[in-house]
Amino acid sequence: MTLPENIHKLPRLFTEQTLSEHKDIIFSSSQLHYLKNVLRQNEGNFLRFFNGRDGEFLAAITMLSKKDGQAKLAQCIKPQPAIGPARALYFAPIKKNRMDFLIEKAVELGVTSLHPVLTARTETRKINEERLQAQIIEAAEQCERLTVPALAPLTKLENVIGKKTPLYACIERAEGMSLRSLGPAKDAAFLIGPEGGFTPDEIEMLVKAPPVTALSLGENILRAETAAIKCLAGCL
Repeated sequence: MTLPENIHKLPRLFTEQTLSEHKDIIFSSSQLHYLKNVLRQNEGNFLRFFNGRDGEFLAAITMLSKKDGQAKLAQCIKPQPAIGPARALYFAPIKKNRMDFLIEKAVELGVTSLHPVLTARTETRKINEERLQAQIIEAAEQCERLTVPALAPLTKLENVIGKKTPLYACIERAEGMSLRSLGPAKDAAFLIGPEGGFTPDEIEMLVKAPPVTALSLGENILRAETAAIKCLAGCL
C-alpha cells in the first residue's frame, strides 16, 4: 500500500483495542463526534491509531454515520519501542488551569505514571479522574508518543513513602542532591509539593524515610508545574 503524503498530519487516536493488519476498529462515541463534527472527516480518509502496545497503525475510515463509525487498519507505520526507564510524578493537585498545563507538559516530557497526592497544604482536595485521564490521552495523541501514562488514584502523602522506585522529593530551601547528578537510564519518581510547600512535619517524615532523597531545583522557588517540568526535562 502506498502511504499518503504528510502522514504526520493525519488524525491520531488512542484505542484500547488490539491493533493488527486488516483489523476493523470501532470508534468510541467521542472519537465519532471528533472525526465527524470537529474534523469533518469522510469515509475513505486516512488516520492513525495507537494503543500503547502494538505500535502505530495507518487506517482508513470505512464507515462514518451519525451513530456508528469504524476504520480498517492497513499497516504498522511505527513499531512499539522498547520499555525505557520509569518516570513517575507525584504531585499535589493544584488549580484547574495550572493542573491542565502540568498534565500536558508531563506527558510530552515522557512521564510514565501520574500520582496525585494529598498533603496538609493541598488546596484542591478532589480530582475528576475521568477528566484527567482524557487529558492524558489527548496529550499523548498530540505529542505522538506511543504510550499513555498511567493515572493513579488520589492518595495521602504517607502512602507514597516505601515504594521500590527511588523517590526524589523537591523540598524548598532544603539542601539536596542536584538534578544534574541524576542519570537518564534509571527509574525515578519525583515528588512535588503544594503551594506553600510541605509542612515541617511532612519534611521531617520525608527526610527520615530511607527511600526518599531530597532534591534541589536551585535557589529560586518554583511553582508546582514549573518544578514538575524541570524534574522531567532534567532527566531526559
